Amino acid sequence: MTTEPVDFDDPELFAETLSEDVPEIVVEAFDGRRGVFLLADAAPAVRAEAIDHGWHTLTIDTTGVDDRGGFVEAIGDALDLPGLDASSWDSLDQHLRAIDLDEPNGLLICWEGWALFADSDPDSFEMAVEVLQDACVAWEYDEFQAAVLLLGHGPETDLPSW
Repeated sequence: MTTEPVDFDDPELFAETLSEDVPEIVVEAFDGRRGVFLLADAAPAVRAEAIDHGWHTLTIDTTGVDDRGGFVEAIGDALDLPGLDASSWDSLDQHLRAIDLDEPNGLLICWEGWALFADSDPDSFEMAVEVLQDACVAWEYDEFQAAVLLLGHGPETDLPSW
């Protein structure tokens, strides 16, 4: 299986920032944090700080998605992962680990619209979070910092807040 690396300089893939005023707590959050987190507010400030730290930001929008297939399709489209099997968590895991991480300093994945998926298919939602968490850990071994932020409010979860 071959996966093309994501072009981190492609302006169509990566979101623009919406705010120049970044609170100090947001700045401090980028000091070594990796994994999957909840972020109810301040997404523009976090995106701005990610870019200031040399990270790229990417948005995955699953608004209206209520199952695994829709989630895998959305993340595959957002990261341009050709040949991704929407019925296989292993396929998603392998594709995420194959992303070329030589540049930039880090990657911030902002997941919008996660609440419906979490409500409709909690087992698949939990597995999706686990696959994303595992990718962040694997990237850490490559000395690459990455975080996934679930933006907005949704059902109760045990994920830490950003």
